[in-house]
Amino acid sequence: MSLELNCENHDQYFYENYFLARQPIFDRNGNTWGYELLYRNGAQKDRAEINNQEEQDFAALSVATSGFNISQENADRTTKIFLNFTEKLILEDGPRALPPAICVIEILENVRPSPQLLEKIIQLKQDGYLIAVDDFGDYPWQKEYLDFADIIKVDVLGKDPDWCRKVFEELSANRALKLAEKVENNDEYKFLRELGFDLFQGFFFARPENLKGRKISSSQTSRFKVLQTLNDPDLDPEKLVQLISSDPTITYRLLRFLNSPGFGLSMKINSVRHAVNLLGAKRLKYWLQMVVMSDMMSSGKSQELYAMALYRGKVLEELAIREQVGKVNPETMFLFGMLSLIDIMLDTPMAEVVEKLPLSEEMKAGYTDNSSPFAAYLDMMRTLEKADVDVLEIMCEETHVDMAVLAEVSIKSAIWTQQMAEHLL
Repeated sequence: MSLELNCENHDQYFYENYFLARQPIFDRNGNTWGYELLYRNGAQKDRAEINNQEEQDFAALSVATSGFNISQENADRTTKIFLNFTEKLILEDGPRALPPAICVIEILENVRPSPQLLEKIIQLKQDGYLIAVDDFGDYPWQKEYLDFADIIKVDVLGKDPDWCRKVFEELSANRALKLAEKVENNDEYKFLRELGFDLFQGFFFARPENLKGRKISSSQTSRFKVLQTLNDPDLDPEKLVQLISSDPTITYRLLRFLNSPGFGLSMKINSVRHAVNLLGAKRLKYWLQMVVMSDMMSSGKSQELYAMALYRGKVLEELAIREQVGKVNPETMFLFGMLSLIDIMLDTPMAEVVEKLPLSEEMKAGYTDNSSPFAAYLDMMRTLEKADVDVLEIMCEETHVDMAVLAEVSIKSAIWTQQMAEHLL
């Protein structure tokens, strides 16, 4: 079957009408085991008309394959990718458009089993695809999938501990990996890990654990001073050379960064000043901000947390470039978004952190005052990360952000974040 929508410009259709969100899935050691790709149709009046179930299935597959290709640019090709498939798409061999080595086929909770569907699932397993049962426990017919499941996903959002224990005990004899999804905080994560779950999905890694009474270390304070220096509009290239030269680890990473395939440099770098001249002061300031943020992270923090901070910064910067967030400097919005998770990175209350941040009082309020204008942008980012388009539409109206523009920059920022994190982490 064809995988292209009947549009004059399929790429433009994709960017303007869908949001891309990538939720990490962790193993018991806190390592990234895979991602679920979430695609949501933007609530736009000018979106392509879909008039029946067949067209919905067709559009869903086209979006999944397009988005899958985007997600794989410069990606680790061993990381598992979870994608939802409808009954019709499975029966029509839709998953075979994707590589079996990394693709996990999620069977939606409302899909009733049939002899034809079970036969297709067996064939897909034989070809190397992993099968995940989504939201187990919602419907009685899901038990018929358990013999074929490699992964069983349990939605724990709003569920009490007794319910979680009961469902896990029901699944304990099954050899499939048990995945707890929509884990929202560290207490839930610890409980579910002790219960025996193998995999965990949700934003628990981006929630404060216990921040009371912790202090910013002297090394972290020195990093803040670097951020303040970088935020100086009169900073000259010679000062940048001095900053980099004083830190061997930053010097090493800069040279490694310049040696990456994206630059395609054929010449040898003979000094830090040479590197600064090649990269340019503006671009180098941008890069140094990210390096300093990476260095300030407390030990044991997930790399996904840092990637999420980069993503927030890039989306807000792109919105500022497109004048979607008022007359705010794009570089300032990048720093604002990137620092939005600094309290969790440093295990330090945000009220203490903001005292040392090189930002205006208005932007500091964005972290601590929910009624401030900039706080609304952070709420929008949190909603975007969860791909909750219904709520996102309301937020875009309140903040005067065009949803089509947000959809475009969300995808482009996800690609950029993936590329940057690869060089910095």
